[in-house]
Amino acid sequence: MARSEQDNIPQSDQAQGCASPREVYDLIGHAQAERQFADMLTANTLHHAWLISGPAGIGKATLAYRMIRTVLGGVPLTSGRLDVTANDPVAQRVQSLGHGDFLLIRRPWDEKTKKLRSDIPVSEARKIGHFFAKKPSEGGWRVCLIDSMDEMNRNAANAVLKTLEEPPDKALIILLSRTPGRLLPTIRSRCLSVPLQSVDETELRHWLAGQVSAADEDIEAAIKLAGGAPGRALAIVRNADTVLRPLRQFMARFPRSGTDLAHSISDALSPIKMRIEREIFWDCLGAILYAQSIYAATGEWRGPYAPISLHRPPVTWIDLREKISALRRSQETLNMNAKQVLLESLLLIGES
Repeated sequence: MARSEQDNIPQSDQAQGCASPREVYDLIGHAQAERQFADMLTANTLHHAWLISGPAGIGKATLAYRMIRTVLGGVPLTSGRLDVTANDPVAQRVQSLGHGDFLLIRRPWDEKTKKLRSDIPVSEARKIGHFFAKKPSEGGWRVCLIDSMDEMNRNAANAVLKTLEEPPDKALIILLSRTPGRLLPTIRSRCLSVPLQSVDETELRHWLAGQVSAADEDIEAAIKLAGGAPGRALAIVRNADTVLRPLRQFMARFPRSGTDLAHSISDALSPIKMRIEREIFWDCLGAILYAQSIYAATGEWRGPYAPISLHRPPVTWIDLREKISALRRSQETLNMNAKQVLLESLLLIGES
């Protein structure tokens, strides 16, 4: 399929190190949610608004696109499922954003700043009302996907609420959210809630082994760090050389002192071309610190490799994770030097 010039622009709905969700056709886990949608569609009792929630990489957008392809006329391979293939003409038009009855709302690219906007403005949300005011181009369903509601500012969320309150016939609105509790109660009350649960480790392990050729140690580490999120696990294991191995070396160096490894990791991950790998490393580092806090409280190690050999109370690890998260946010929002922020964070672990 031909790619447009827009493919060179960062996509706000594409997770770090993962394929665009429009290009993903296999679903790992979440069979019950898929059956629920398929059954309601077959019975002509489909709810007009679905709120799919769960952590990053859990499969929210993957499930949403399976729903979208099917409701717009794609033909599933299996009865009771939503397994439309990539060769289906409907799937191809959805993937290219060329289907007249599908609207994707996400954080837009700002031509002035040459960056993605930090939120979804009300101007984007108002497109939803205009979209549903038009007649269906193919006489059937019209579908709007919002990826994600967490990124909508207050005015934009209120604009979405107006459509949810008075939906037109054969209109389907799918809202994705990592933190549904923060959404307006009036929005949540008008949606059918579909919280996605972590994928079982055995199922995730089998799926990962079929996706990549990787060492068992890397697959196991990715599973521990991903928290049951398939997309996140795949991104981690695909970046084993730049993320997992440096992370394992860093964890193993304690309680010895020395800063050479912290400098080496920061040097390797700070270039612009390493943005994706750097973000995955940040996520993994946060997961390690969370595992350390649990280990300090219970003695149970849930992370990869061996725990960091620094004996501290749980609250210290929790505070450290929050400090490093704050440093990461500062680098992203204030455009601070990536190398310096990452180095400071790594050194902070040994100093706390």
